[in-house]
Amino acid sequence: MVELLSPAGDLTCLKTAIDYGADGVYCGLKEFNMRITAKNFSREELKEGVKIAKDNNRRIYLCLNTVIYENDLRKIKDVLEFAVESEVDALIVSDLGVMSLAKDYGLRIHASVQSNITNSLSAKFYRKFAKRIILSRELTLNQIKDIREKLKGENIDLELEGFVHGALCVAISGRCFLSSYLFNRNANCGDCLQPCRRRWKLINEHHNGTYELICEGKFLLSPKDLCMIEHIPELMGVLDSFKIEGRGKNADYVMRTVKTYREAIDSVLDGTYHEKIPYFKRELFKSYNREYDTGFYFRDRENKQDFQYDIEGNASPYKKVEIGVVVNFYKRVGVAEIKLSRDLKVGDTILIMGMKTGCIEERVESMEIDHRPVKIGRKGESVGVKINGVVRENDRVFLLVNNN
Repeated sequence: MVELLSPAGDLTCLKTAIDYGADGVYCGLKEFNMRITAKNFSREELKEGVKIAKDNNRRIYLCLNTVIYENDLRKIKDVLEFAVESEVDALIVSDLGVMSLAKDYGLRIHASVQSNITNSLSAKFYRKFAKRIILSRELTLNQIKDIREKLKGENIDLELEGFVHGALCVAISGRCFLSSYLFNRNANCGDCLQPCRRRWKLINEHHNGTYELICEGKFLLSPKDLCMIEHIPELMGVLDSFKIEGRGKNADYVMRTVKTYREAIDSVLDGTYHEKIPYFKRELFKSYNREYDTGFYFRDRENKQDFQYDIEGNASPYKKVEIGVVVNFYKRVGVAEIKLSRDLKVGDTILIMGMKTGCIEERVESMEIDHRPVKIGRKGESVGVKINGVVRENDRVFLLVNNN
C-alpha cells in the first residue's frame, strides 16, 4: 500500500494531516531544513507532534536537508541527538557526511530530493546509508519505472518516494543560486525569496549595441504547480510514497490536498477512481495553486507549456476570508458559538482552524441566534452552527469565497 506523506509547517498542519488520512508527516525544526521561512517546530512542539503521530499509528520524518557547512557540524550532532531522543521515524537528509553520522546514531535515513538521484547506480550508492530515496523531480514516469525494475532485478530493497503535488522549482531539484545572487538569501539553506516568481524582461542584445525587447512583464521563470491526481494508478505501480509539497502552506491547503489524495488512493482500491476524477480536480482547485501541470512525469511523451507566464500567484478562484472566532463549543450537541466579524449565511462554506483542532471544513446547513433559526448572521452577532467535529474556544473561522 502506497504511503501518503503530508507536509506540516506547524502543529496545526500536523494535526490536520493526521485527521484527514496522511500516513506520514514531514516537518522541520528552526534550522537545517529547506523551508526555513515557514513557522516550523520548536523542539517541544516536535515532541508533541511525534506523540500525536504515534498515538494515531502515523509516522514523523524530520527534515535535515540543507547544505551543511563546517561551522554547522557541532550543531548537527546536537540535532541528531535530539532526533534520537524524540523518536522521529526517519531523517530526510541530503549531505553525505550527515547521512554517515546519522547512521552511526542508529537513525533511519531518507535521501532528500536535494540529492538529485536520477538513476539506479546512484540509488544503489545511497542504499549504503538510506532505506528510502526521494527521486529527482526531473525524472519522467518511464525513467522511474526503469529505476524500479533495475533495483528489483538485482533484489535491492530500497523504497522510492516521489512528489505528486505542489510547487515546482525552476532549478534542478531545487538547487538554485538566484536568491543568493540577487538578495544574499541562500535557497540551498532554505531561505529562498523566490525571485523566479516575479515579472521579468527578456531582451536580445545584438553585437552592434542595439537590442530588441522579446518579452516584458511576464512570469518567465515561474513553473506551474505539480498535480498528479489524474494519474494515481500509474504512480501507485512505481512509488512507495506519494509526497505532497507545502511546508510553507496553511492548514486549509493541507486539509484539501491530503483529503483529496487519500480519497483518490482509496478509490483506486475500491474501483471508483475514474468516476471521481472530476470531483478530485474541483477540490484541488479550491486550494492555492499557480495552475496545474504534470511536471516532468510525461515530458518524454508531450511538450506542454508548463510555466505561468501571464498569471501572478494564486490561480484558484477561491479565497478564504476571516469572519469570526469560536467563543464556545457545546460538545453534547455539536454546536459552535461563533462571534462574527463579517456576515455569514446559510449555505456558506466555512473553515475552522486552531492548533489542537487542525482544520475543519463545514457547509452551514442551519444557524441559530438565542435558539431561534436564522438565515443570516450579521457582523457583531454570535451565532450557533452545527459542526461535524470538535472545535475549541479561540479557533479562527474563515469563509470560503468563490470569486467566480
